[in-house]
Order: sequence, then C-alpha cells, then structure tokens
Amino acid sequence: MNIEEAKKELIYWAQLLNQKGFVTARSGNISCKVEQDKILITTHDSYLGHLGNNDIVLMDLKGNVLDGKSEPTSEVPLHLDIHKKLKDIKVVLHSHSPFSTAFFHYFDKLDIFSFEARFYLGDIPVIPQETPTVTDTKPLLSALESSNLVILKNHGVVSVGRDFKEAFSLIELLEEQAKVNLMLKSSNRPSSPTKGNEKESVASNKKYELLSKEHSQKLLELVNNDKEAQELGAKYDLTCTLAVKDQDTEKTMCFHYQKGKITKIDASEDAEFVIIGKAEILKKVFNRQIDPFVALTQGKVKTKGNFAKMSKWYPVMVRTFKLWEKAPVE
Repeated sequence: MNIEEAKKELIYWAQLLNQKGFVTARSGNISCKVEQDKILITTHDSYLGHLGNNDIVLMDLKGNVLDGKSEPTSEVPLHLDIHKKLKDIKVVLHSHSPFSTAFFHYFDKLDIFSFEARFYLGDIPVIPQETPTVTDTKPLLSALESSNLVILKNHGVVSVGRDFKEAFSLIELLEEQAKVNLMLKSSNRPSSPTKGNEKESVASNKKYELLSKEHSQKLLELVNNDKEAQELGAKYDLTCTLAVKDQDTEKTMCFHYQKGKITKIDASEDAEFVIIGKAEILKKVFNRQIDPFVALTQGKVKTKGNFAKMSKWYPVMVRTFKLWEKAPVE
C-alpha cells in the first residue's frame, strides 16, 4: 500500500471511530506504518470525524516530520515507541471510548459475556494514567506484550493490530462488553453467576523448564488425574493431536488426546493442530499471563491447522488451560 492509499484508509477508520462514538470532538489519535521505518500519524488538535490530508503527517521512527506542515499529535511518544518495539504491528488506535472509560474508572476487571469477546479480549491490562498525555510509555509497552488492547485509566483505550480492522474490532468489542457490564451493575444484578465456594489448588512453587520432559510429564498428570477434565473430554470427545513449538529453540511438545485423556506426549510436529511462538510468549501462555485463546486471535502465536474445529472442544480446553497454571514454567 502506498502512502496516498494509506492516508485514505486512515481517514476512513478515523471517521468510523467518530461515527461509533469512540472519539468525539478533538480527542483520539491514530498512526499506521507505511514503511519499515515510517508512519503516518494524525496531527495535534485534529478532528478525527472530519479528517483531511492536511491533518496527517509522515514521520520516521526517530520523530522527524518528513512530510506535512502541521504539528503531530501530542501522543507522538506513545505511537513511536509502540511501532519501534512491536515490529509486526502496523496500526495504533488511541480512542476515548466512553463506556470503557467509565467502567474502568470504577472497576478493575471486566466480565466477558460472549464467546466471541472472550476469544479476542481476555483479561485487559489497566495502566494508571495521571497526566493528559502518556509521558512514560514503559508500562504500556509491557502490557502490550500480553494484550493488543490496553486501558489507560481515566484516559481511554490503546489498541494495536496488523491492520485497521483488527485494531478497531478490539475497541468495538470492548465498548460492547463495558456497556453490558455497566447495565448489569446499574440494575444490581450479579455480573457473574456464583459457582459455589470450591477453591482451586494454587500453582506449586516448583517451576519447570518450558517444553521439557519434566514439564510434559507434569501436564499429563494434571490433565489425566483431573476428574472435570476427564468428564469433559469424554463428553465432547476430545480426540486429536495438539503440538506446541518453541520457535526459538525448535523444541516441540505434542499431546495425543483420546476422548480427553492424554495417551502420549512426544516431540512430533506432525500434529492436527500446532501452536508456534517465541519462548517469552509461550511462557506467558503456560503461566496464564496471556489467555491461550487470546494469544491465537491477537496473533501473539502462529498456528497450523484449522483451529475453528477446536470450537466444539471449547469447554474441555478451557479446563485444560486452567490446569496449566499448576505447572508454571521458568
């Protein structure tokens, strides 16, 4: 995509943010990468709902304006630091979504009520914000390693993606779920059903080497000795092969499932489903710092196989991923 085409697309999504009410008046800002070291970014005090070519400037990642006469948005450090750190990210959207901002003013954790939103949102990081602009980007950059969507408390939302649609959809899903949460809380209805007082045993102090033989053996024991996992596995006929591959070390762990029971674990990459990721991301997935489903939908990991087929096994996989917490990796 050339620069002129990118400008047209940026203007389209800026107007859509305004039409949906995610930005109003002169709030919000957008950037998109057009070359490896260049971005288009909206200008200071621009009106995203009525954006024109003069409201967009071309910059390099060092902060130099290459084309355009207006001053870039005051959130330039936020955009530049994200583009420099997250190489695969092409789009950064900073909105002031009203329901999301209102919800996280009063509450810290959002309850997710739809399967689609759960797949894409997960647990959303919340970063304290005490200044009109983001002056320290380190907490935000750290949060974006685990989630493509971050709340700036009392300030708005930052969403990133490989394209505009991906980044925009996260803001839209979040706003929907924030609205539902606020409606339920205002009606004094419980946001989550009570499931009794049973407590899960916490993860052991012992930590395992990622995808090691000891790690795989512990995971096998946890799944095969868990009554709920076995009942769900039999009910939904979880029969497949699922492999996890560390792209840094090329090490692979392949689970062979038969009606929910792990019958074998080996190093085969010839599995029906394969999850591939960097070690730092896989460690967060196994430690549940990143929801495994969110890691898939937000592109934190790569996959092979038709993962849409796994939808029928969703209940048992949720239980399985929960058990992973009991075998933390170092």
